[in-house]
Amino acid sequence: MLKSKFLCIFFASFSLVAQSQSISKRIQFANYLVNKDFHEEGVFECKNILKELKLNQIQKDSVFYLKGWAEYNLKHLKESSFSFQKVSFQSTFYPKSILFGSYNLIHLGKYENATQVLNNFRPQNKINQHFINYLFAGIDLLQRDLPSFRKTVSLLPPDYYGFEKELKHLKILANRLETQKEKSPVFAGILSGIVPGSGQIYSGKTGQGIAALLMSTGLALVTIENYEKQGPEKFKTIFFGSVFSVFYIGNIYGAVFSAKIANNERHALINKQVLFDLHIPLRNVFD
Repeated sequence: MLKSKFLCIFFASFSLVAQSQSISKRIQFANYLVNKDFHEEGVFECKNILKELKLNQIQKDSVFYLKGWAEYNLKHLKESSFSFQKVSFQSTFYPKSILFGSYNLIHLGKYENATQVLNNFRPQNKINQHFINYLFAGIDLLQRDLPSFRKTVSLLPPDYYGFEKELKHLKILANRLETQKEKSPVFAGILSGIVPGSGQIYSGKTGQGIAALLMSTGLALVTIENYEKQGPEKFKTIFFGSVFSVFYIGNIYGAVFSAKIANNERHALINKQVLFDLHIPLRNVFD
C-alpha cells in the first residue's frame, strides 16, 4: 500500500517536472523567435502557449511580454498595448511593458487610455517615475495643453541622460506652438479675393498661388479682350467671363482650404516630432 502511494507521488512529481520543462522550452523557443525578428511566428507561438498550457504567473508574464514586444515590432500597437498590460507588477518586465504599452496608446491617439494606464502604473524607482512624467508631458503637448505641459516638465530633471536632448526639443516645440500664429483661412480668402493666388502664397503654397494668379490673369485678359472687340452679349465674352468667374471664386475657396491644410500639416509635423522624442528615450533606456 505504501509502495503504491509512493509510486503515485513519484509519477505525479515526474509528470509535473516534465510539464514544467516542456513549458520552459516552449517559452525559450518563443523568446528565440522574437529575438531573431521572427515576430509573426513569435506571436503565433505565444498565443499557442497561452491557449494550450497551464502557466504560473511568472510564465504568463514572460509570454505576455514576448507577445507584446513582437506585436510592437510588427506595429500592431493596439494588440501590443493589450498584451503589455497583462504583465503583472511582480515581473521584471513590468516597467518596460507598461511604458511601451502607454506609448503605443499615445501613438494611436488614445490619450485618455494612455493616461489611465500611466496613472495605474506602480513605479519601482525614480527612473520609472521620470518616464511616467515624461510621457505625461508628451500627452500634454500632443493635446496642446501648454500650461499643463510646463507644469509637468517642471517635475523632470533637465539633465537626465535618458531624455535630456529630447526634453529640450519638446520645450522648443512648445515655444513654437505658443509663438507661431495659425494661418487664418478668412484672411487667406480675402487676400485671394483682392489678388488671386495671394492667399495660397500666404499659406505657404507658393506654387499653387502663382498658378492661380497666372490662370486668373490670363482668363481676365481674354475676357476683357472679347468684351472690347465683340461686346458683352457675344458667346466668347460670356463664355470666358463665366470661366473666369468660376475660377476666381474657386481661387478664393482654394485659399481658404490652403490655410486650413497648412495648419493641419504644421500640427501633424509637430505631433510626429513629439512622438519621435517620446519614443527614442524609451528605446535607449529600456530596450
